[in-house]
Amino acid sequence: MKQPALAALALASFVLLAPCAQAEDVISSDDIIKQLDSKPEPPGGASRSFRGIRISTTPETPGQQSAQQPAQQPQQQSAQQAPSVTVYLYFRSGSAELADDFSRRQLGAVGKALAALPGARFEIGGHTDAQGSESANQRLSEQRAGAIRQQLVAGFGLKAESISAKGYGESQPVAENDTEAGRAKNRRVVIKRLD
Repeated sequence: MKQPALAALALASFVLLAPCAQAEDVISSDDIIKQLDSKPEPPGGASRSFRGIRISTTPETPGQQSAQQPAQQPQQQSAQQAPSVTVYLYFRSGSAELADDFSRRQLGAVGKALAALPGARFEIGGHTDAQGSESANQRLSEQRAGAIRQQLVAGFGLKAESISAKGYGESQPVAENDTEAGRAKNRRVVIKRLD
């Protein structure tokens, strides 16, 4: 390759990767608190997206897609859904162990947010993509939700009875499982307020 072509390729790579670097920011505990401490809004509410987390106060129905997530196939939700936050924590393959510093920092923000809402009850819901068998994905989602619950209780002084863990396996995809990008969206933890 000639020098001008290399320079153009390097510039294109920088332009394509720059938004990704910015997207690696951990969502703040304050934003998580705002979402989990809010009352459900009727259809037409706001929606905000961050790397690893999507905060939405607009329940989506099949056929209606968020502008921030055009490739999603939203799960059915009622108009009076409890406040929830979707968090993308990265785990080691086939394991309930967090894979990277981003995930540990994101979990820290979640723990700080839940600790700031004393008396509230939460469900930690684990979700997987459709790679592998359905039964293996169900077990893995249960293990991951349980591990996150355990870390929140042990690391942030949360009462064990205020947090439940539930595995959903691959049963509630938010994106297609045909691509790595879609599978990555399906591998998530949803924190739902129960009271």
